[in-house]
Amino acid sequence: MKIAEKVYEEGILKLKENAPQIIVSLVVAALIWLFGVLVFIPLADMLGNPYLFGLTALKPIISIIIGLALLFIFLRIAKDFGELMDGIADIIAAIIAGERITDEKLKKYRRGFRGLAYLIVVIIAYIFALPILAGIAPVIAGIVLILIVIWAVIVLINLGNIFHAEIEEGVRLAIKKLEESYKKAKEEEKQQ
Repeated sequence: MKIAEKVYEEGILKLKENAPQIIVSLVVAALIWLFGVLVFIPLADMLGNPYLFGLTALKPIISIIIGLALLFIFLRIAKDFGELMDGIADIIAAIIAGERITDEKLKKYRRGFRGLAYLIVVIIAYIFALPILAGIAPVIAGIVLILIVIWAVIVLINLGNIFHAEIEEGVRLAIKKLEESYKKAKEEEKQQ
């Protein structure tokens, strides 16, 4: 079996193993979020009204509980999503690099796609957690957003560095094909 075929099959296997777990975890996270944001946090807010029942710290406590549950689920998703992205990286490496694939290139693809995967998971988790963080303290939501933006910029710069050589190689191959097609067109024009 050729190395590209082996890497491709390993990538498909990783997709089959991790995609169902991610979907189940996302459904659970969505249900926790829906019940937390639409039922429990509004109830805690209502009960925290000083003129009604006076349980002033209830909304932040409920928000922390919901937030911790979502954090636990998103950490599990991040692990599975990283493995899924390794599979996607294997498939892309097998398609793009073909028989030129090496362990070094495969590691670069995996590292790059894993970084992108974690960035996606963190952004989705933040969107989920925003109403919960705001329920704890709005300032926390802003600080977390600033930290995510700084980290995202670092990850994206690293992605550019990781795929720099592959992008250059792809551009060189595309230019070479363009030059060849131009020369071929010129030769055909001369023959006519």
